Amino acid sequence: MSENIEQDKVPDGWSADLSVGVDIIDEDHQAFFRLAGLLRDVIEGPEEGNDYLIETAINVLEEYVEGHFLREEMAMAAVNYPYLAEHLAAHEAFAAKAHQIAQDYRNGNKDIAATMSGLVERWLVGHIQTIDKQYSGYLTNDNVDSRPLIYLSDEDGNELEV
Repeated sequence: MSENIEQDKVPDGWSADLSVGVDIIDEDHQAFFRLAGLLRDVIEGPEEGNDYLIETAINVLEEYVEGHFLREEMAMAAVNYPYLAEHLAAHEAFAAKAHQIAQDYRNGNKDIAATMSGLVERWLVGHIQTIDKQYSGYLTNDNVDSRPLIYLSDEDGNELEV
């Protein structure tokens, strides 16, 4: 019975072969799939109040991208990960693409929101399989900050330096 409950918690798109071997990062990645699913559900849902719900889902996704990328980048910097610059570039490219779609939506291109969930899912799978898997052995449960993403900033709300 508890095995079925655990199985229900696994988001669509996630599979064990996407694990990077760091629990909190795997949890973050699973949350991305959940957010993509939420965005898809909101877009495909009834139209009343849809703009507000889509905007909220996009905002949450943008914040989560920023926080998760910061978690990975801080950990990689702390262990002197040799491919940090390449990893940062991949993060920046995705964040820019997601931000552009969000801006296009906010500027009136409402149809573009439908591309966001697929973009997140496709990018995430490709990124994990080709980029994140490279830090296996460098990042561990012991050297990655596992606090909630909100705590990965200083007391004034500024992001911590990578």
